[in-house]
Amino acid sequence: MHTITCKWSSFEECESRLIESVESAGMRIFAVIDHSKNAEDVGLNLSKTKLYIFGNPSAGTLLMQRRREIGYDLPLRVLLWEEDGKVNISYKLPSEIAREYGLTNLDILNKMDTTLQKTIENVTH
Repeated sequence: MHTITCKWSSFEECESRLIESVESAGMRIFAVIDHSKNAEDVGLNLSKTKLYIFGNPSAGTLLMQRRREIGYDLPLRVLLWEEDGKVNISYKLPSEIAREYGLTNLDILNKMDTTLQKTIENVTH
């Protein structure tokens, strides 16, 4: 798991940049889980925390064709969370996820890693 602090101190700014970066990379956001809102709904406090689930179906499908079980960990996920006045982004590289399923040295993994890293850099730098 990798965690990087965003350059911007505003959760909303980091969130906006994440959405823009994902979409400009040709990926689509499938779901957003607002953990802080869910906590609030049951009377608990949690600083701003959202899980973004996104990806490119053509890339993910290539991996699932080799090892169907990887579908459990796809699409990709990024956790955006705020703590002590800082906004952080946590993620796993696609190659790290694929390794758990015995998938290595695939060209598509290098492309997916590069795309995700650039997406994260657009949010954090």
